[in-house]
Order: sequence, then structure tokens, then C-alpha cells
Amino acid sequence: MYSDIVQLTMDVHLAIEGPTVWRRIRVRSDLLLPELHTILQAAIGWDGQDQYTMTQAEGSAAHTYCAPKVLAAGEAGQLGDHVRVDSLLSSPGDTLHYRYLDWVHTVCVHSVDTDIDDLRPTCLDGAEECPIGKGVDRPIAYPHKQSDTRSTPVADANLRLRCASTSRSTEVESAAASPVIARFLRRVLGAPVPRLIELLPRCELTIESSVDLPVARTAMAKVSWFLQIVGDRGVQLTDDGHLPPSVVELLRDQLDWGIGWVGTSVRETDHHQATDLREAARNMGLVRVLKGTMVRTKAGSLLADDSRALWHHCAARLPLGRQDHEQHSGTLYLVALAASASAAQRDEMVVESMQALGWGGGGDDAFEAQKAAHPTVAFLDLIGAHGPLFYLGDGGSDSPGWARRFARDALRTQKPL
Repeated sequence: MYSDIVQLTMDVHLAIEGPTVWRRIRVRSDLLLPELHTILQAAIGWDGQDQYTMTQAEGSAAHTYCAPKVLAAGEAGQLGDHVRVDSLLSSPGDTLHYRYLDWVHTVCVHSVDTDIDDLRPTCLDGAEECPIGKGVDRPIAYPHKQSDTRSTPVADANLRLRCASTSRSTEVESAAASPVIARFLRRVLGAPVPRLIELLPRCELTIESSVDLPVARTAMAKVSWFLQIVGDRGVQLTDDGHLPPSVVELLRDQLDWGIGWVGTSVRETDHHQATDLREAARNMGLVRVLKGTMVRTKAGSLLADDSRALWHHCAARLPLGRQDHEQHSGTLYLVALAASASAAQRDEMVVESMQALGWGGGGDDAFEAQKAAHPTVAFLDLIGAHGPLFYLGDGGSDSPGWARRFARDALRTQKPL
């Protein structure tokens, strides 16, 4: 998961002969790379052109992120528009190389501060002004007269920082708050997704999680129950790897399945709910199969009696799926749930957004997109987040009140590797 927002104090040095041009700046950790570019431009005094690359300084494992214009010009690297600064720089000593036109800067984290009283970027120290020439006719204009006797590199930098635009679009705010939305937006490479952008403000992704114990118990009731049934000794599976009839019978009789349980059979193959619950516990890393017996993992044992921690653990695992298209479509269903979108809004947004990825399900695209999102949709349906009428086309209109909160937490949380 992304950590809470902290302040990063960074030392920025320009590689140049002669007097050292450097700045010590303090920035918020959830900036996206284009925002850091704007701040570095203002701090050093460049003219603000959108032509830069940022390379994480990790030797053979280095990754380069580029502005769209640079990437379009054939520069090797990835689009950096939706990459958070603290995914590259989070601890003292972390370093990246920032290249603006032909000028190379070293950006190194000096310190990390959790005691925040002002999130605005600030220049704390520095010396010398940026050079002129080599493709740059002039530095950025100062917002005061050059004859001002109080002018210093630090004072000038702070004046420029205060004049720089700090407003965030919905797209930027959402990408900064949600790793999975950022990943999706990086993948679409600027293709228009207006229906997704329209729903993002309703997700309220900047709101911190505040789930209380009764809500967590309600949401995690089936998963918690299953972990108790597995217990310390485990459950012996059938020869074909299914739950034994005795456990299926308990599932039927002790858990609330609404209108979803059909018939009196106690075979798992006759009831997708039993399979969904078993697979959900496995996908969440709570159980595993050892020599034909389903046993709890270390996480499963730790979380069996802690519904609130289980809520956060499960949210951190969403969206589910082994394939990229499963995870991307699962992300879109989480957005629809967090935004309380209607079925029509959800389907239109999911189809449009998946098509922006170059995906086409063929036939009924909304139905195919839901099939692609099945691992995530099945888990949300299992815990009751969708409400009983989801498959009848009512979307999120009958979802319980906590469902939006759970979907928001899933979107805000970094999926573990």
C-alpha cells in the first residue's frame, strides 16, 4: 500500500562545469512525475518546456520515465504521467537522474518527514542560477524586478514555486490516490476515457479508510467463517479437489445466501457459491492446499479473528486475476461500485474503457467485460458488496452502504506482489 503522505526533502544538483547549481527542496510524496518536473523547473529556474526524462538510479534495473513529447520522439522508456514520486523515491539516499533537454540533474532524497504542516513545495537552500544556452535561451522569468536587493537563488525559487500551478485535475488526483487507476491510465496511453473520468470524482479516493468493527464483521462474515471452519487442522478435500459434502452443508445452512442457493445437493460442483468461497480464500492468500488438505496460511491464521484487518487484507488483494485484462476490468468494476454507478453507467464506462485498451470482447461487450472481471466480481458478489440484484441488472443501486467504502479501499491500496 502507498504509505500515508509524507514530505520528502531532496537535494538537486545540476551536472555542469563551474560553480555548482543546486537546490534543497521539500515536496509532498504523492506527486506524479509531471508535477515533480514542474517543481524542479521552478526551483532551478528553467523555462518550463515539457521535455524531460527521469531515470531511477538502480544500475541494471534502472527504469526511465518520459514526458509524452519525448516518448513520441523515440526516446526509450515508459510514459511517466501517472507514476508517483514515492514509487521511485521514498527513503534517504534514493536517487534518480532528471534530464531536461541536454541538462542532467541528480535528485537524491535527503530526509523524510512525517510531521507535515504545509504540503506546498518549498526551496530550503541552494546556490547559483541555471545556465543560459545549450538549447535554452533564457531561464524562467522572475516574478519580481532583477534589481531587488533581497533576490537570492532560494528566494527566487520560492517565488517561482508559489507562482507555479498547483491545481490537480481529477485524473491526476485519482492516479495519485489509486495505484490501480494509475496503472490503468498508463496502459491506455492517453486514449480518451471520458466515462471513467466522469465517475472518478464520485469515488472520493482522497478519503482515508475508517471502517469500524461491526461493518468489517458484516462484510467479512463468510470469509471469517470459512477460516474458522478450516481451523488449525485443515479440511480434507475430495479426490477432485473440492470441499467435502459436510462443509458444503454447513455453508448452506449457516451462511446467508439470499436467493442464490438452489436445490438440496451438498456437492460443491452444484453450487458456485461454495467454489467462490473456497477460491476467494485461496486468491486472498488465506488458505492453501497441502497434500490434499486445505490449511490456513500464516496470514489466514492471523486474520481469522480480526475482521477489520481482514477487510484491509482483502481490499489490498483486489482486483483479482492472473491476466492484465482481468485486473483492468476488475479495476473498472471497483470504480463503478465506489461511485455508486447505475448498471447502465457501469456497462458504458467499462466497455468504453476496455476498448481504449484495445480490448474487444465480441458480441455483447458488456457481458464479455463482466466475464473478464469475473475473479473480482465473484469476490464482491460473495461478500455481498453488490447486493442481491446485481445479476438482474440493477448495478450498485441495491448495494449495502459499506460497499462503496470497501471498493474505495481496494482502489486506494497497493496490490501486493
